[in-house]
Amino acid sequence: MRHTPVQRHLPPLSLLPPGRHDKLFLARRNEGWGAAEEEEEEEMSLRSCTPPPRQRRGRRQRLRTLRALYLRLFKRSVTQPFHWKLWGGLGGRRRRFALRRREGGGSVGTEALKTQHREGADENASVANHVTEEESGPPRGLPNGFSPLPLEPDSILITNVCSVGTQDSNGPNGVHPEEELTPPPEKETPPPVALTEEHVACVQSFLDQSLHTYGSLIPIATEEVLEKLEDVFQQLFSTPARKAMVQHLIQSYQRLPGNAMLRGFRVTYKRHVLSMDDLGTLYGQNWLNDQVMNMYGDLVMDAVPEKVHFFNSFFYDKLRTKGYEGVKRWTKNVDIFNKQLLLIPIHLEVHWSLVCVNVSKRTITYFDSQRTLNRRCPKHIAKYLQAEAIKKDRPDFVSGWKGFFKMNVARQNNDSDCGAFVLQYCKFLALGLQFSFGQQDMPKLRRQMYKELCHCKLTV
Repeated sequence: MRHTPVQRHLPPLSLLPPGRHDKLFLARRNEGWGAAEEEEEEEMSLRSCTPPPRQRRGRRQRLRTLRALYLRLFKRSVTQPFHWKLWGGLGGRRRRFALRRREGGGSVGTEALKTQHREGADENASVANHVTEEESGPPRGLPNGFSPLPLEPDSILITNVCSVGTQDSNGPNGVHPEEELTPPPEKETPPPVALTEEHVACVQSFLDQSLHTYGSLIPIATEEVLEKLEDVFQQLFSTPARKAMVQHLIQSYQRLPGNAMLRGFRVTYKRHVLSMDDLGTLYGQNWLNDQVMNMYGDLVMDAVPEKVHFFNSFFYDKLRTKGYEGVKRWTKNVDIFNKQLLLIPIHLEVHWSLVCVNVSKRTITYFDSQRTLNRRCPKHIAKYLQAEAIKKDRPDFVSGWKGFFKMNVARQNNDSDCGAFVLQYCKFLALGLQFSFGQQDMPKLRRQMYKELCHCKLTV
């Protein structure tokens, strides 16, 4: 038999950078290389990858220097912009050397480390020179392309001041003299004009008069007090400072004992008597009661007596429960068919609404600020009108009635202003005015209705 010589199968040579070859050779130790060659290659790779001990000492020294510079950065805030530039330059050099070392490998990497060590020593010397420039005197040169600036004795260098435009400057570093850098004094705002004793006395007199006229300060707004002061003194009192002072005076006046409300105050009109509890329902978001509703309805009816007839708030409840026999005597002294409008307030549980009857047009219109469709209410009113026409011998009004729901009216956004909306519906319908109010007008309209009830007259 013939012996075929065994040939070594060398691993394929890949075109990799020298640094990657070193790692590849170390990983393929057991793939057929000789022992002597393995040891020799391993020593070469270790020799090329292991940094000299002096390099480690230089790196520690450089880290200590940079740590000292880092501490000095936060102790000296005046030179902070320049030190940040220096810190950025050092970081950029370290990144370039690290990239060159990764790409070079082998002896090239060793030469890069040596070059980095030499330049790092120069940087350490430059950093140390910059750190100690204030203690040792004038600077001996700054790294990263910065040139030293001439310093005058007993002068302060400002490094974060720049000038814009073409201006002549004689100071160091193009800085203007100290007196020009000083900002001009700010104009002091004049203090708000306080209220004099005469102003305070006028406000208190107006509040006393309002308290005796209305029984409380519920219908009094701050704007009315300001208008009173402007009319008396011919001065401007609507400024924020004076307005706040007037509000404070009103609040202080209300806190005095006996000035919040007059318990014995009464309003009498015909058969209606309103106490402070009744008038208090017009304050804030309280629910209006029947006494306020009926007296204000009579004021509306008396404003145009030949045109409007207002039914009592208990009329519909009696009609719904007792029928026509329960309310047939409510109009024995008046012929409702001679009127133009009939206003009937509807109170169901905790909600107020209104039915307006146009006699000449034979229409029954339902007004609701919450826009609910109560179909039974117009039917009850239509049956009542037919029965009333038969009793009063008015055959023309027995038939032909139509019901409508008025949907394009002002709508309330809460659960407490339904009664105020109904009273405004009555007033605007009786006076023939277009609806021009909404939810945002309710606080002002409540104060106005309070005054109208106390004066027993509508404000047109």
